[in-house]
Amino acid sequence: MEFWLRVTRSQITKEIRAGRTDTWAAFALVVRLFREAMRKRAAGDERLWGDLLRYAQDVVDRAPGA
Repeated sequence: MEFWLRVTRSQITKEIRAGRTDTWAAFALVVRLFREAMRKRAAGDERLWGDLLRYAQDVVDRAPGA
């Protein structure tokens, strides 16, 4: 997990330096979505978790070099 956090932090830094300042807001939304999916799954509702995993897998499968 630490590897992916370091890679993500580096990429966010590059994005911010390139003037794409909405990167922080996008990252925060993704983290909030992930946390909400975990919260709902812990409460017994796995629907959002399943949807999130399916969507993430689809995006990764379609991304060259991901």
